[in-house]
Amino acid sequence: MIRLSPLASSSKGNATVISGGNTHLLVDAGISATRIRKGLAECGLAVCDLTGLLFTHEHTDHTCGLGILSKKDPLHIYCTRYMGQDLRGMTATSARFTYIEPGTPVKIGDFTVTPFAVSHDATDPVGYLFEYQGAKLGYITDTGRIMRGMDKLLSGVHGLYLESNYDHNMLYNSGRPMALIERIESNWGHLSNEQAGDFVRQIAHPGLQHIVLAHISQDCNTPEKAQHAMQQTLNELQLPTRLVCAPAAYRLPWIEISAN
Repeated sequence: MIRLSPLASSSKGNATVISGGNTHLLVDAGISATRIRKGLAECGLAVCDLTGLLFTHEHTDHTCGLGILSKKDPLHIYCTRYMGQDLRGMTATSARFTYIEPGTPVKIGDFTVTPFAVSHDATDPVGYLFEYQGAKLGYITDTGRIMRGMDKLLSGVHGLYLESNYDHNMLYNSGRPMALIERIESNWGHLSNEQAGDFVRQIAHPGLQHIVLAHISQDCNTPEKAQHAMQQTLNELQLPTRLVCAPAAYRLPWIEISAN
């Protein structure tokens, strides 16, 4: 069984705990070190219990807590090589780095983790497939489009953490500069509620137990809009998948994902 607990998820900060057996992983560290430690404590963990930290990309809303976090505890960081060039400058010299390649599975404790390429205006950004005791969890955040092969890789997942960043009408009525609007909805920006639903249609199967909608914009979306749009998709597919939105300001309690 895989357990998943987002500590925070929004355009202002992202961090998620993923556990299986005695292996505990932190994906991204985009909130303060204090909030990360508090969230870990609520999970019954401490920084020293982490088997590794994995990063999706180097933007501040995914990395801002890394520097302080690395000063007090030795960390083992997993990221792509080019991403690592940016992360090393944020991290205490005591941190260990292991470089990973999109498409190549790696063993991290009891997990098999497969990074895969996503499309975002960052340095070599990735999503992840986590596998433990037959259970599979897909993790996609910050991508402007669904990349080729992503549907095949994630077709059998039992859980999905999926970006649902913006509502199209809210984006265009947000008062943001047109250049920023175009960046958000470009192939190198973010997934809309509609795009998130389209991807679920591609990988839908009866064993898809949980979907966590993530990275919901606080200016260009609402949890209610994101959840309503995805629930319509699930109703259309006649799937009993449990659906929840990852909160921006507090931890979401453990979600348990098991193999069918």
